Amino acid sequence: MPIAFTSHSHGQIAVGFFNIETDMLLMDRYFFFATDFSARVKAWVSDPDRVHDEWSIYVIPNPDLIGNLAGAIYGFELSGFIGEVYKRYPFPEERAGFKQKPYGYQNQNLIREIIRPFATQSPITVTFLKTDRNIRIGDYVFSKAVFQDIIHYVDAGGMPGWLDGQPPRYVKEMINALDGSKHWFFT
Repeated sequence: MPIAFTSHSHGQIAVGFFNIETDMLLMDRYFFFATDFSARVKAWVSDPDRVHDEWSIYVIPNPDLIGNLAGAIYGFELSGFIGEVYKRYPFPEERAGFKQKPYGYQNQNLIREIIRPFATQSPITVTFLKTDRNIRIGDYVFSKAVFQDIIHYVDAGGMPGWLDGQPPRYVKEMINALDGSKHWFFT
C-alpha cells in the first residue's frame, strides 16, 4: 500500500503500490507503472551527466476521480480510478494473500483501459537539482534521501512485500544498475 513520503514541494504525499495485482504506482495525483519507473532509474543511473529527462505518465488532477483507497480496500466505496481497479481486483479475503504480485506488470493493458476515463497521459520533466541535491519529478520535489527511500520501497514490494519475497526481474535489474552508479544522485 502507498505510504507517506515527505516532499519539499507538497509536504507529505502518498507514494506507492495501491493494488497487489498491478505494478502501477501512485505519487499523489501521478500514476505510472513500476516497470517504467525502474527503466527510468536505470537510464538515469547510467548517465552521470544527466540533468533532465522527459517522462510520459498518467495524471489525475481531480482528487475525486482518484477514488478512496481505504473505501476500496474494505469494499464500501468503489469510486474513481482506484475503485474501478478494486472492482476488478478486490482486496484478498485472507491476509496471507496480501502480497504484491511480481507478475502485476502483465495486467498493464487492462489498467491502461481502466485509467483512461480518469486521467490524461501527460509529459513531465524530471530534473536533478545538484545545488540542493534534490530531484524534481513534474510538480514534486524530493530530497536524495527520500527518493532513495522510494526506490527501496519499490524494491521491497511496498508495504505487503513481494509474493515469496521475490521482486520481478525489472526491479532486480534496477537495483543492480544502482550498484556502482557514478551519477551523483544515486551514490
